[in-house]
Amino acid sequence: MQRKVMDVVVVGGGIVGTAILRKLTFYDLTAALVEKQPDVCEGASKANSGIIHTGFDAKPQTVEAECLRRSRELWPDLVSQLKIPYISCGAVMVATSEEEREIIFSTYVPNAQANGVEVHWMEAEELREMNPAVSDQALGGLVISDEAICDPFWATRANAELAVLNGAEVLLGVGVQRIEQEDDHLRLVLDDGGEILTRYVVNAAGLWADEIARMIGDDSFTLTPRKGQFLLTEEQVDITQIILPVPTKISKGVLISPVVFGGFLLGPTAEDQEDKWDRSTTSEGLTFVSEGCSKLVPQTQNMSTIRQFAGLRAVCSEGDFVIRPSSQNQRMVHAAGIRSTGVSASPGIAELVVEKLEQAGLMLDPKSDPTLELPELFGEADGSETGEIICLCRSISRGELLGALSRPIRCTTVDGLKRRTGATLGECQGNCCIPKIMDLLAEQSAMGPEQPLKGLRHSHVAMRGAK
Repeated sequence: MQRKVMDVVVVGGGIVGTAILRKLTFYDLTAALVEKQPDVCEGASKANSGIIHTGFDAKPQTVEAECLRRSRELWPDLVSQLKIPYISCGAVMVATSEEEREIIFSTYVPNAQANGVEVHWMEAEELREMNPAVSDQALGGLVISDEAICDPFWATRANAELAVLNGAEVLLGVGVQRIEQEDDHLRLVLDDGGEILTRYVVNAAGLWADEIARMIGDDSFTLTPRKGQFLLTEEQVDITQIILPVPTKISKGVLISPVVFGGFLLGPTAEDQEDKWDRSTTSEGLTFVSEGCSKLVPQTQNMSTIRQFAGLRAVCSEGDFVIRPSSQNQRMVHAAGIRSTGVSASPGIAELVVEKLEQAGLMLDPKSDPTLELPELFGEADGSETGEIICLCRSISRGELLGALSRPIRCTTVDGLKRRTGATLGECQGNCCIPKIMDLLAEQSAMGPEQPLKGLRHSHVAMRGAK
């Protein structure tokens, strides 16, 4: 593979890495993103609640609180520009005892005020009027009106696609093997034998960010995984808001939330572990979720579910986001230790990282005409007829799948198509449509790693094995 030369390389294709890449492409520089998985949003960003938190409960004066504060101002434009599925439903932290009500007033009300987030108390009668399914034991709740829900994969994918339209490169399915100093650059040696020479590196590698840091001799922080197990149901639950428990010391607790595409999400657990790859679910964990939610919404106790899954989030030794140039080499800027608020804080993290790059010496000259808004990307391919319905449960046509396969971030897996179109997410969970989807993916693979994209201003997509 030919050696590439870049101004900035972002390591990590989650919501944080892609948000940073998008922000960088508003400036006159060359930028690329390297992700070891075959698609964006395959790590911590893949399996989470999809809640856009205001940061009302973040510890004041922390980097996390600052990023959440910035993000509150950025999300409205981001949703519009990237066409992110988003519902501003609000949240309510429910107190089921006098002790929990006291915790809310003594801890979370002043905390929200310190962070500049508006909250108010809702009495039990009004709470059940808005959310009839809430337990009769509820004494009331703290309303956080600006909390919302979104599709995290859509947000991650849209960040990356807009960056590509602005000239960035996205290399998928290839990881970083080692990083070496070369004059005033860093040389990234990739595990497929390729190399990238870059002036700056942004370390947004999620759970592996501490390992990327160690490649330049930086052992200033460590990351350990915390597993969160979830249940997804399509049964109707009579709530209109995100229902939050009063948090514990290690977790925000087990919640129940609407999902932007329908249904309700229950979870997560908070299980510390050592294995960064273990995303298995357990009967004990799922029972914990079901029982925990039933204390707030009793009908969830015996509710049927269509899917169970687990995600891993980072627990940082510093107890806060790590957003700073490395003490070992100022040409690497860390965006690490991003815990469960990563989706919510990602726009603010991107702003702060770009500021840190500028302080480290990167010249930032704004482009005169960057693309700010993502065009409509997921209609029928080439405006053709829909053709055969491939996913019967969700009425998804061959044309829609082909449209998803021809866009800036190349899709190569069944899971990737699922998250772009909703195929396989219906009642049969893919049993009827996966063979035909695999045939479509095989057809694309036979066409080669890069194909011209129609209806887009310009594109530059790099995949493993390309160039």
